[in-house]
Amino acid sequence: MHLQALSVLMSVSLFLLTGVQSASAQASTQGAFPVSTPNSESSRKVIPQVLFKPSGTGNPPPTRGAGSRNDRACLQDSSENLSDLSARPQPLTALVPGNQVGLTWAERPTFWVYLPETSARQMVLSVKGESTGQHSQRFLPITGEAGIVGIQFDQNAAPLKVGKSYQWAVVLVCGDRPSPNDPFVTAWIQRVAPAQASNNQQSAVERAAWYGEKGAWYDALTVLAEVWRSQPNDSTLAKIWADFLAQPSVGLGAIANEPVW
Repeated sequence: MHLQALSVLMSVSLFLLTGVQSASAQASTQGAFPVSTPNSESSRKVIPQVLFKPSGTGNPPPTRGAGSRNDRACLQDSSENLSDLSARPQPLTALVPGNQVGLTWAERPTFWVYLPETSARQMVLSVKGESTGQHSQRFLPITGEAGIVGIQFDQNAAPLKVGKSYQWAVVLVCGDRPSPNDPFVTAWIQRVAPAQASNNQQSAVERAAWYGEKGAWYDALTVLAEVWRSQPNDSTLAKIWADFLAQPSVGLGAIANEPVW
């Protein structure tokens, strides 16, 4: 293992939580839920609503709140000393449902985080098995712009195993090399067996709604994020995306209107 990677692993391991209770996906078969837009009667249009229904099994450890100090930002970028709380930017945030272990059906899922505007120019994704130790680690360049980004699981790493839980962390490297003081955020993911085969005839939004109905958080989020990212000027997709993040079972309304890179 390179010295740089070892340094980051030691940094993250100081903060990573331990223990997770297993969760399983719900088996239901609904798709998108139509809601009407508040337009005039003649131009009224039905917009599908993508809902996320947590599995509701077990009480997993905190996820989104597990992070470093300094507003989860580099020290030189920290706004802790701002007296106006409304002026403080959103911190580094893992896109996960607030009180749930996120489930996936994918062998190599995509992890999503909100990055605040930062002077950091690289980040690290670290994935650790619940009982097996380090699973994979990737260094990735960033532009420093604020927005939501997807980080693909290392294609050279062994796939996630069905029934196993993993803790992942994203670290912002604030200097020339990793430091124990670098801000980070952590979350849990568990791979579960698919409830049933996907319908290839579904649109992307319908497929996202189908995943959300069955509690497959990472799969629903990835499908919806990718279609929204590919059509950023589509107002209908913008509303579907914002509503998906802001719904009570998710609680990410504060970053629902941030750009997706």
